[in-house]
Amino acid sequence: MVITLKIVDATLPGREGRWSIAMQGCVITEVAPQIEASAQLTLKAKGRLVIPGLVDGHLHLDKALLLTQRPAQTGTFQEALAETGNLKQRFTIEDIQSRARDVIKREINFGTTLMRSHVEVDPILQLTAMEALLPLKHEYAWGLTLQLAVFAQEGITHQPGTVDLLRQAMTMGGDVIGSAPYVDPDPEQNIRIIFDLAQEFDCDVDFHLDFLDDDSPLLLPTVVEETLRRGWQGRVCLGHMTKLAGLTPEILREMAAMLRDAGISVLALPATDLYMMGRKDSHNVRRGVAPIDQLMNDGVTVGIATNNIQNLFTPFGDGDVLKICTLLAQTLQLGTAESHIQCLEMATTSAAKAIGVSNHGIAPGNMADLILIGANSASEVIGTAPIERRVIKRGKIVAETHTQRILLSPETNSL
Repeated sequence: MVITLKIVDATLPGREGRWSIAMQGCVITEVAPQIEASAQLTLKAKGRLVIPGLVDGHLHLDKALLLTQRPAQTGTFQEALAETGNLKQRFTIEDIQSRARDVIKREINFGTTLMRSHVEVDPILQLTAMEALLPLKHEYAWGLTLQLAVFAQEGITHQPGTVDLLRQAMTMGGDVIGSAPYVDPDPEQNIRIIFDLAQEFDCDVDFHLDFLDDDSPLLLPTVVEETLRRGWQGRVCLGHMTKLAGLTPEILREMAAMLRDAGISVLALPATDLYMMGRKDSHNVRRGVAPIDQLMNDGVTVGIATNNIQNLFTPFGDGDVLKICTLLAQTLQLGTAESHIQCLEMATTSAAKAIGVSNHGIAPGNMADLILIGANSASEVIGTAPIERRVIKRGKIVAETHTQRILLSPETNSL
């Protein structure tokens, strides 16, 4: 059998020696030191690293790139929520699609092959964001797999008609259902409503949870209780979870056990969480990033994601998940080679599992979503987020980025 694509002489994270990867169509068929079968196309890695495609499992395409329209004045969460709500009144399908296309194309070039975007559905936007983003799921399927998480940002119990709108959005083609319970006056009921809808549509759940740095109690126990009661183990993902960063080691271990036993995954969002958390601290300012390295060591499925890109919630970012890896490693003080391999897992295989995708990774039978990257080790990737990347989606090269560096010394510069 002639394979369609083969990578030879590659370095793989956490594995000694050089490796070859064979792909037939959209699937990896073999991973071995040597693969003799001929291929229609062979890429020579020359010792460079091959990693699974990047996963951006928590993103807001409909709110991306808004900073030029409304720069921050105070930088607080309350300002971001209120001013974005004002901007949403002027959103159109064309506007959302223009900004979302920009982000999607950037992310494909960076190597994102799997993405989950939250899609705001509420009395302000109605179904406009869903109508805008649903076509892009199909338009860019050649470059990435896009999950759409129908999302109630503004709350539910005090917003008449929201449940019906969420139901309509799921009927249109939503993949996942979720909300931000902490903005609702009745967060526990908010959580129960989302689980009701998840059961109605037999879909996974994705909450923004335990984010604000106030004294309100953790909502995690309520989500765990509902997960177990509904039999939704392995189908719930939690974004932010910044309050875990303020727990004592003993309580954190208890929370980790709850998450692990309920099969609930956690996505840290360092770019937003570092920016938003600890604003009331006058000294010893909290980092406010969920300690997902400790959760991972305790058996919890974890990952990282970009969350917001250049808006009031996060006035930074370009969609490169590897830069988020670097930020996470700096914030959580992950400096060993082993921890750098973990960081890459949090941005690839583990992040995919966190949003319900189990066939993501460099192994036979998995989807052929890979990046050949301009680095020789996981530590180099985490340390520099290399620009040079060749991106493979479903066994086909979909993006390439190369650099040209020219040093104009006095001896060589005649100008």
